[in-house]
Amino acid sequence: MKNRRGMAVAAAFLAAAALAAGFFLPDLAGRVADQKLSVQAETFAIGKVPSAADARLVDMLKLADTYENELYLDHGAVSDESDIRISAVDIINRLSEYGVLDKIECEDFSLSPFIAVKGKMLSDDAYGYDDVDNIASTGNIEENTADTSDQSDHGAGAQMGIIWKCYASDPQTGIDLELLIDDRSGKMLSFVFTRYGGNPGAEEGYQNEEEINKEIQEDLQEKSAGLQAFCEEYYGFRHTDTEYHTESPSCFARILFEDESGENITLDLKRDQYGDVYTWNRTL
Repeated sequence: MKNRRGMAVAAAFLAAAALAAGFFLPDLAGRVADQKLSVQAETFAIGKVPSAADARLVDMLKLADTYENELYLDHGAVSDESDIRISAVDIINRLSEYGVLDKIECEDFSLSPFIAVKGKMLSDDAYGYDDVDNIASTGNIEENTADTSDQSDHGAGAQMGIIWKCYASDPQTGIDLELLIDDRSGKMLSFVFTRYGGNPGAEEGYQNEEEINKEIQEDLQEKSAGLQAFCEEYYGFRHTDTEYHTESPSCFARILFEDESGENITLDLKRDQYGDVYTWNRTL
């Protein structure tokens, strides 16, 4: 009799244990799966994305000017947010000291790392996710670093590099500034400067096209001289020439440099007719 009672108790215990396992195992399996996906996502964001770690700064400048697609990341490969924030403050201060941009006060920045992509993808996916997934699974990133050498449309891989988009805004002055910063070097690759509201009465102050062109040329001369000095000190480039184009609506200064290897570098500073928007090394 006692044996039967003992067997009944044991059977009830086993049934309860099996029932509990039925409830908890799916949750446990889900946690394991979530952890695995988290590790995979971290690996994709940090270690297996196309990296600019071996790309020259000259190549990254060219890529920043002409890239076509953006694939956003959780993290940079080399720099983190604190590194980029320090770089951004330094860049803003330098550009202000050289008279290129108005001084802005910004307590915080919006920072977003992304893969800049130029060229035809290897798959039908217009945004290149198939290619990135392949890189993430194989870890082969060497052939996908920034490379601006001429390539044919057939069989040419995309040119890629990791860049940070840094956005700053100063409500007091009505100024927005977007910087592109190289993940590897922390160097500025381009900027877009926008002054909202403009200069009251500026449009009425221009009497004719000749006066407008004169103001534009004087402004571009002043700011391109500052950019010339900035680039020589900041990048170590050697200035060779500057060309001015003031015909509306395309107003820009084309600043020509050479790097230490003698390679030619062209960096354009563009502005709108009334000096409210400036872009440097970015074809929008």
